[in-house]
Amino acid sequence: MKYMSLKIISGLMIAICLVILFSFRHNANQEQHPSKNNQIQLNVAAYNVEFSDKGTAEEIGAFLKPYNFDVVCFSEAPGGDWTAKVGAIMGLNHVIVGKYPTAGHLDKYKTIASRMPLSGYEEVLMADTLHTVTRATTIVNDKVMALYSVHFPFGWRDQAHIDETTAKVTAFVDYLKARQTKEVSILMGDFNFVLSTQDYRSPYYEMFVDLGMVASWRDLNIDVTRLGSMVKFEPGKNKAGGVIDHIIYPRDKVKAIDGQIIEMEAPLSDHKPVWALLEIK
Repeated sequence: MKYMSLKIISGLMIAICLVILFSFRHNANQEQHPSKNNQIQLNVAAYNVEFSDKGTAEEIGAFLKPYNFDVVCFSEAPGGDWTAKVGAIMGLNHVIVGKYPTAGHLDKYKTIASRMPLSGYEEVLMADTLHTVTRATTIVNDKVMALYSVHFPFGWRDQAHIDETTAKVTAFVDYLKARQTKEVSILMGDFNFVLSTQDYRSPYYEMFVDLGMVASWRDLNIDVTRLGSMVKFEPGKNKAGGVIDHIIYPRDKVKAIDGQIIEMEAPLSDHKPVWALLEIK
């Protein structure tokens, strides 16, 4: 009888261990691959943090944590371990920090924080090292996705400056064009241009439209003409609106099913975060 009792107890312990092991592996797999019913979904955001001047890494991480993002692309982020600190608070423990600060300014890097492992880091030159795009890849359910953290120049001072900006945006668009047949590209960050409207044609946005890409705002049918992603945006000042922070992707491979600008009572930057829930087709 004693032998039988020990045998039964041993069997129960083995069964319990197997259940715990299966549960652990299932949860770990869910954390690494954010999907539901084999449908890949990514909850992503872009945030220009103004070199963390108005909010610390801890404050920004704590603010973003409840949104449960899978990937956040930062622009104007401090170098060093700043992005790792923000990411750790959000549970995004895989981090890439770009090599070149935007326009050569101090602590204005493009960075990526991800829930999934990142690889294939590349700093894509927009003609020179003053303006670059930080790229990395991640894998979700065996599908490779290329994540691009951007901060484009803003051509406005004079024609020479506009021409320089146009050349740099064109250089990046040409880089992307050669990759659209083989990768799922997700671009996030401060693009420094507004979208086209019925009354205004945005030449830079149209370059991406010509590649078969779309901004999440258009995918979600959100009227951005009275919205702004800068804290000091004044409605009505610009007929095309003031949304210059975007999430852009190929419309035949990705679809936004939710997203918006995150309004903040106490801003932690001169920009507002923008987010989108993406479904990978």
